[in-house]
Amino acid sequence: MTDLMLLEREKELARAEQAVQAAVAGNGSMMAVVGPPGVGKSALLRALADAATPHARVLRAGGTLLEQDFTFGIAQQLFEPLLAGAERTRRESWFQGAASLVQGMFLGDSSSTGPNRSLRQETILHGLNSLITNLSEDGALLVVVDDLQWADAPSLRWLAYLARRLEGTRVLVAGAFSEECAASDQVLLREIAASGARTLHPRPLSAQGVGRLVGEEFGEPCDPEFARACHEVSGGNPASLAAMLPRLRAAGFQPVAARAAEVHAASQPLLRDRRMFCLGIQPAVVRDLAQAMVVLGDLAEPELINELAGLDSIDYKSAMQTLDRLGLLDGGEAPRFVHQSVRYGIESAMSTDTRALMHRRAATLLHTVGHPAEHVADQLLQVTSGYEAWETGVLRAAAGTALERGAARKAARYIRHALLDRPPDSEARGRLLVDLAAAERGFDLASSVTHIAQAVPMLTSVTERAEAVLWIPPAIGAVNPSAGALVQDVARQFHDRGPAYARGDLGLRLEARVRCLQLQDAAHLGAAAERLRGFGTEVPVSTGSGRELLAVLAYAATMAGGVTAAEISALATRVLEREPPRAGHAHTALPLLVQALALTDTAASVAPWLEAVREQAQRQELDGVTALVNAERSVVLRASGHVAQARSTALSVADNADPAWPEARTLSVWTLAMIALETRDVELGERVTRTSPESGDLRVVVAHRMVRGMLDAARGDLSAALYRFLDSGRQLARCGWTNAALYPWRVWAAAVNHRLGRAQAAAELADEEHAFARAWGAPSVYGRALRLRGMITPGEEGVDLLRQAVDTLRGSEDRIELSRTLTLLGRRLAETDSGEAEEFASEGVRVAAERGVSWAEGDRDAELNGPALRLFAPERGELTKAEETVVAFVLRGWTNQRIADSLGVTRRAVEKSLTSTYRKLGVSGRAALVEELGARSADE
Repeated sequence: MTDLMLLEREKELARAEQAVQAAVAGNGSMMAVVGPPGVGKSALLRALADAATPHARVLRAGGTLLEQDFTFGIAQQLFEPLLAGAERTRRESWFQGAASLVQGMFLGDSSSTGPNRSLRQETILHGLNSLITNLSEDGALLVVVDDLQWADAPSLRWLAYLARRLEGTRVLVAGAFSEECAASDQVLLREIAASGARTLHPRPLSAQGVGRLVGEEFGEPCDPEFARACHEVSGGNPASLAAMLPRLRAAGFQPVAARAAEVHAASQPLLRDRRMFCLGIQPAVVRDLAQAMVVLGDLAEPELINELAGLDSIDYKSAMQTLDRLGLLDGGEAPRFVHQSVRYGIESAMSTDTRALMHRRAATLLHTVGHPAEHVADQLLQVTSGYEAWETGVLRAAAGTALERGAARKAARYIRHALLDRPPDSEARGRLLVDLAAAERGFDLASSVTHIAQAVPMLTSVTERAEAVLWIPPAIGAVNPSAGALVQDVARQFHDRGPAYARGDLGLRLEARVRCLQLQDAAHLGAAAERLRGFGTEVPVSTGSGRELLAVLAYAATMAGGVTAAEISALATRVLEREPPRAGHAHTALPLLVQALALTDTAASVAPWLEAVREQAQRQELDGVTALVNAERSVVLRASGHVAQARSTALSVADNADPAWPEARTLSVWTLAMIALETRDVELGERVTRTSPESGDLRVVVAHRMVRGMLDAARGDLSAALYRFLDSGRQLARCGWTNAALYPWRVWAAAVNHRLGRAQAAAELADEEHAFARAWGAPSVYGRALRLRGMITPGEEGVDLLRQAVDTLRGSEDRIELSRTLTLLGRRLAETDSGEAEEFASEGVRVAAERGVSWAEGDRDAELNGPALRLFAPERGELTKAEETVVAFVLRGWTNQRIADSLGVTRRAVEKSLTSTYRKLGVSGRAALVEELGARSADE
């Protein structure tokens, strides 16, 4: 690359040639080549030496960091090769006169490693100058010394001495150095430069010069825009270009305008090694400042950098100017590196001990000047042991702040570091474990529960133990016997302290958690309903603890059937009006309230609240919480007749939910089971039955039995089907779950009995269902009971019952049940040639279509519980290749900005592509797109 390194150096080469000619003519001089690293100083010296070779003897030397302490090392490099190859008589002539004083430096014994220490330095300088003069008697002499900044101080002193005595000689001394590098003696360097008749300052290449260099590397013309991009990144530094261009070519770049925008991002990492080398040869103050910037990161401010690096304002300004000249700064007002690769390079060059020491000092500095706890804690994360008391306190405070703003993973990281040197089984460790569990709960629920179990025995205060077990979500206590036992044991200890404690916030929350563990016990279920009635009109909705207890009691009363749908709906509405939509609700008993509300036929009111919770959980990257909220949404969607959306949402949860979140899986299985019954979908039913009911959750157990009953009926085994449906009822009754809204087991059992010709048994079940449904009062459940009676009752009485069912269901959110009943009424009226038949049948079709469903047409005699539901498969619009690519990234969880960066387009372009995709696929937005296509992928 020598020729290319001399691009745009015509003026410098001409001046160098003039200096050679002048020396040959007896007008010697000193010539200094000064510039930043990589600008081409060495190339100029090589060109000068090549040009002078026919006319002059050339002596060469170069300074190195490793030889800075080698006294007169530069002189040794210059003269020893020449003397070693010369005849004795020639050497004797060169060491005549004062030069004889330094003959021992070069022709001494083999053990000699430097000059005779008995000689005074002035004598040596005079002797070396005489040696140069004697050598020039034979002809012109060119002395070339590269990297003068690293030359040993005695050699620099000699060159400065020599530079003042070159006039009238045939000697040209040419030296190159960088003012930006650490030097053995800056004063001597400046003296050498000042004494030179000629000082060359090679400038960075122009954009045109860069373009030519790029063209040479790529073997084709370079587009000016691409050249400008390379010039901007490299600063026109030839060495930087030589480092980055081959790698750009190897990476598949072409020097065309279309790739210019990518040059900056692609080149910064390629330049890191060179920049790190340049930084490594800087004075200590420059390196210290760069390290302080790395340690402080985005918090780097002049005052903090000065304090951490131990610099004064003058050193700071000088060091900053050096970093800027090296191309390490981004040019903004705040001190920031040009690229992350620079930061990584500096950090990797720091020793482990240095990093830890500086981060600890930075933590102390930030704490002293009043920075937030998280800023201080981020520094302490780089210190792996030996925390002082105040440092542990800062880590805990930072974890609390991070948790409040939804950064659970970061909070957990703070606490894990605080735990590093805490004594085992100490109360301090127990408190930290509780903090860790609180942080982990949103993303690693299993570990969270484990850490609570470890912490409770370490805590001596009953109140602290009570606060700790409340971090265990109720759903976990219900499926994890040891966790459930721990909650009950601590609750008993707490309530034993007296009624005042039981009525306080902690007491109410503990009561709620214990009652959650008893929801499948008929005796306790009845007691919960009595507890709810005991509040009368003074229900405790003003506090979070009161609302959580009300959620459990409302659910228990709903299952027990001792209240009406209107009462539960009103209570749930009051609670949710006071309860902020927070992701933390997933860790309480509040999800039970959403399920109870869905059974009241007023579920749509909770949908916006759930959507707000889901958005918060997604922002905070709480996957488990998001799964649970989506499972709740599937329950609400099905209850309000949006069966297709409920199915896709529930499938996504069932396939992807973390096993550590059993409630999410339970709710999704329940939703899918109900949809399988409505659609008679054998494949979906079999999929439901493959989910494991190992938890013993009654909702899953009965869902399995109901679906297996439907599968038996589909296979024609009506007796087996009837047994399953009746057994479902018996299981529910044993646990005190008598509400007809949860499982339509009587509806199915009555329909099977009717098919088997057992009219009396069918009528008795239908009457029971009617009585329970009327007592509950939800339009969807009561309308379904009326529809059942109308189906199995012949003649006008049956038609009247169906009409009553339609009238009732017009006030229901469950538009699917309304459509089914309209369809059945239309059929019955058609049998009597009624003119109303078409009207009801058409309305049934229209209502179904509004929900994206239809009714299966087939052998009506084979139907059990009315016509089977069929979900529309929305026709997929033709996506462009670009839209398909964007969708693929969305399904991988990428943000719009990340997709834009990957594809090299704007974020706006990605948003427009997604808008088109939503329209073509008929989905409402990003979440619906993921649910829809995620469910399709699962089906395929």
